[in-house]
Amino acid sequence: MNNLRRIHFMGIGGSGLSGVAVMAKKAGYEVDGCDIEKETPYLGKVKKAGIKIYYGHSPDHLKDTDLLVISPSVVFQNSKHLEYKGAKEKKIVKPWDEFVGEYLLKGKKVICIAGTHGKSTTTALSGLIFEAAGTEPNVLVGATVHEWGANYRIGESDLFIIESDEFYDKFLSYGPQIIILNNIEFDHPDYFKDEKKLIESFRKFVESLQGDKILIINLDSSGIQNLFTLLGKKTQGLKVYGYTLKQNSTFKVKNMVYGTISKKEPEFTDFVVYSDSLHLDTSFRLKIMGDYNVSNSLGAIILAQLFNVKLETTREVLSNFDGIGRRLELIGEKKKILIYDDYAHHPTAIKATISALRQRYPTKRIWAIVEPHSYSRTKALLGSYKDVFDIADKVIVGPIFKARDIKKFGVDNTSIVKATSHSDIRPIGNLDEITKLIKREAEANDVVLVMGAGYSYMWAREILRNL
Repeated sequence: MNNLRRIHFMGIGGSGLSGVAVMAKKAGYEVDGCDIEKETPYLGKVKKAGIKIYYGHSPDHLKDTDLLVISPSVVFQNSKHLEYKGAKEKKIVKPWDEFVGEYLLKGKKVICIAGTHGKSTTTALSGLIFEAAGTEPNVLVGATVHEWGANYRIGESDLFIIESDEFYDKFLSYGPQIIILNNIEFDHPDYFKDEKKLIESFRKFVESLQGDKILIINLDSSGIQNLFTLLGKKTQGLKVYGYTLKQNSTFKVKNMVYGTISKKEPEFTDFVVYSDSLHLDTSFRLKIMGDYNVSNSLGAIILAQLFNVKLETTREVLSNFDGIGRRLELIGEKKKILIYDDYAHHPTAIKATISALRQRYPTKRIWAIVEPHSYSRTKALLGSYKDVFDIADKVIVGPIFKARDIKKFGVDNTSIVKATSHSDIRPIGNLDEITKLIKREAEANDVVLVMGAGYSYMWAREILRNL
């Protein structure tokens, strides 16, 4: 496809595909796209870039198209789309991760940020640090970075920092020189049959390292420990940096980096980073809440040190970083009630997000509203919900977003309610009932946190509008 000119993106409203489409247009390709959703959190910037968007999928979109770039989830859900089948017959179809690897990452020094949780935040932080250092990075993130008003940055250097998703083994297309691996926890049960299959995918990812072969890992993740057991002697050819928030960590690597939280306030978290290998004994202040974000920051700090970014630059970015879109994002206040939107949909992420919000508001009443994501994930992770909501005062479990599922696996939102130990938790079957309940029962100074990866971002805005 040396004469590639016109590209059509199928599923252009997704977090990854939307940014890729805009970057492709900026790179000089003729771009348009389609999606079955008329509104997503990411379509606004696509429209702003002047890209034409069609509602729904159709083989008519292939007219004069040199390449159909797809979201793997579109095909995973239904491989019989006429648009996809038509492109496949013409041999002009590629998953977006392969397109990125072949066309956007070609000739670049690739830094992949991966893991079950925290990928977007770590990618955004790293991108902002390198931007502030004047290194002109290219960046692709799975969420909107407020400073850029988009989930991508087009730079003038050969450095490319990319959020790297394990679903459908997408991260195997990138050929990184450096990997930051935040954590590994079982997820995507609709694709990975079990944790063993998931760890195997990460093994292949680590083994895809090229050039410098630098691996930065979170030593506090049991999943990463399992990965290292599987890798065995294959880690000997890598330069590994390990970070931990535990001073007595038993999982050690040659280059250790220790983080210690020294102070937690509603407005910030102070922590100290110590490392002989990196000649570090430095304090940092992080504006965003949550111990997990301190952990995410450690990976970005190590990366910055390896590129000789001035400590003052890294410290300034961390202290001013307000977070990214849909990560504890305050979307509005009405009648002295605060409404937050967050992408959390895995039980571990839900628990950590509520805990971070409690740091911000230690005495306020917190409502946790969750849109469970997929029947298969709900079924697979049901046992993890027991104490997830304990820090919240009131909990609402809305209807399950089916995502790619075609079966319900015998679960619904009442399954989560029964799995928890919370004393004030209610299953509610639709958004209208949820908005009415919040309007009726929420009081001044309450904080409402809406979490999910489906329609929940619209739930949050509808709740705010109806207060």
